This record gives sequence, C-alpha cells and structure tokens, in this order.
Amino acid sequence: MPRPPLPLETWGKVRRTTVNGRPMASVYYRDSTGKRRQMQRYGRTEANAEAVLLTALREKLKEGEADSLLSPTTTVAELAAVWLDERKLKGAPAGTLSTYRNSIQSQIVPGIGSLRLREATTPRLDRFIRDRMDRVAMARTARTVLVQMFALAVRHGAVTKNYAAEVISVSAKKKIVTALKGPDVHAMRALFLEYDREHISELYELAQMLTATGARIGEILALDWERDIDLEHGVVRVSGTLVDDDGLRRQDHPKSEAGNRGLKLPPTVLHMLTARRVEAEYPMVFPSATGTYRWPNNTRRQWRQALVGSAYEGKTPRDYRKAVATLLAREVNVKAASDQLGHATEGITTEFYVEIQEQIADFAGVIETLFESTE
Repeated sequence: MPRPPLPLETWGKVRRTTVNGRPMASVYYRDSTGKRRQMQRYGRTEANAEAVLLTALREKLKEGEADSLLSPTTTVAELAAVWLDERKLKGAPAGTLSTYRNSIQSQIVPGIGSLRLREATTPRLDRFIRDRMDRVAMARTARTVLVQMFALAVRHGAVTKNYAAEVISVSAKKKIVTALKGPDVHAMRALFLEYDREHISELYELAQMLTATGARIGEILALDWERDIDLEHGVVRVSGTLVDDDGLRRQDHPKSEAGNRGLKLPPTVLHMLTARRVEAEYPMVFPSATGTYRWPNNTRRQWRQALVGSAYEGKTPRDYRKAVATLLAREVNVKAASDQLGHATEGITTEFYVEIQEQIADFAGVIETLFESTE
C-alpha cells in the first residue's frame, strides 16, 4: 500500500548528515500546489543545520501561502483588496470601482477590516450593516460589496458559506420623481448666468448642454471637439465620461453600452457650440482654465453655490436629466426619453427619471346614476 501524501504545506522527517565534512539537514515537503519537493541547508553543527533548514522552510511556505488562496486567517481588509483587484481585472467600470473602493475605505475597513474571515460570522456582519441603516444608500452599497467579497472567499475555500448573504436586506426607499418644468429651467439658467459674471464657471453654457442632451455631467465634461461634435450635421456623440481613477481621466465609453449614443442638437445649443468652437484653444469642449479636463465635483460645487438662497437650492445636474426625460415621455413617448438618456431599458427611465402625471378617473357621470331616483 503506497504511503499517503503529506498534507499541504507540511514536511516530513528531517534527516541530518555530513557531506564533505559539512553538517547538513534535508527534508521533503509538500507545497501549496501539492508538489513534493526537497530542501536542504548547511550549518555549523547538524542541530544548527536543522534549525537553519526549518527557518528557511517556514519562510518558503509562508511565501507560498501569501501567493496562493485566501485562508480563514485572511483579514476582511485583505479580502477587500483581493476582491477589488479581481473586479478591476474583469473590467468593471471605473465609476463602479470608485464607488466600491469608497465604501471599503470609509465603512468596511474601519468597521470590520481587522476581523479574520473565520471571525466574520453572520451576526457580526449583520450588526455592522444594522449600525448603518440610518443611511440607506451607504448601507446598501456596503452590503453589496460584502456579499460579493465573501462569494470570492467561498470560491477560494477560505470560508464554507457566504455569511454576508444572510445579513439583513436593505431596501431602498422609493422616491417619487419630481421634474423641473420649462420655467424652472429658464430661471435656473438665469441664476447661472448671473453667477458666471463673477466666476470662471461657464455654468450657463453647461446647463444649456445638459438641457439639450439630458446627459450626465461627467459625459458633458468629457466631450471632445474632434471625436464628439459634428457641427455640420448638428450632432453630439456621447462616447465617454470622466472618472476618478487615481486621478481624473477620460474613460472612452459612457457608464453603460447603451449610453454610447448620438444626439441631434437643438438650434439654440448648436449656435452656442459653433461660437465656442471658434474660440476653442483645447481639445475639450469644456476645459478647465489650464486646458485639462474639468473635475465634475468642482462643477457640482459651483452649481450648488450658484443656487444658494434660491428656490432651486439643492437641485443638481441630475434634475436636468429628469426634466428632459419627463418632457420627452409626455410629448413623444418613454422610448424617446430612454434613447435620449442612454438607458438600456425603458424601465430605468420610467422608474427613476420620469415624473408620473396625475391621472384623474372621470367616471362621475356613471356614478351619478346611483343618485338618480327610479321612481
């Protein structure tokens, strides 16, 4: 009967000997890949040679463990780093990676990052999520990240089941969509024009582009004269967006595949872009003062400042997407709104961007018959 193999990452009996007058120790071990290997070391004495050998062997197996699978002693923070690397390797959108990275750095690592995977039980993970339920969006993101992280840990054999999948679910509170009307859009542009007189912001023209396209602010700030603007045919192509990926850069595709689209421009905005093109010094349609891409967060900050104290304080560029979607849904159809915004399905447009129009049930005439006398 053949001898059973050594358990993974263990060694057999150490043999001491003397080779050419030099004390030596040798041993067979089985590495993390299952291969049987031999190691030997010399020393001043045979006992010293064995001590040197065992030290080297432990270091060797430790290196193999670091490069191999996750284990029950891996920390949650270490798992998060491995999971993020895998998401990046699979080509996850930079914006999605940024959202997940922020959740890990601001919530998961400070809260439970030091836990070993064997310690990250469902009750502990559940308590972590419950403590954050007062901020629904934050809790939902953290839960999503944990579920995917622990799915990776299961796949690597570090845990036997996905303990995060059993924690309390976090349901989003459905918000009623409210959209800006035409007079609101005009009034806000007037505020932006006033703000532009004292600041280098170009909010007025940015708001025009948002109105004309219903695009995201990152998509507008990523526009390039040569690849995206066709003044001859009055078309803008949404082909990318700006992302913060260890620094601001242009991602050569929008948030989703459906977001890659061409849009016909209204005459007012086409005229504005034609005038800008004549004065353009940089490849970007809306560059920063130094000729680089403009940070979306800086633009949002200026946007907020321009609306402080007005009836529109708290409104964001996303409200322009809702205004465009609602107008098109009512005047054309939901498909037109979905195509304009670059959504993969009309359901997304309807649920998050189109204001529901009040429906009045008019059956008063029929019900009136209940009040009529039959005598």
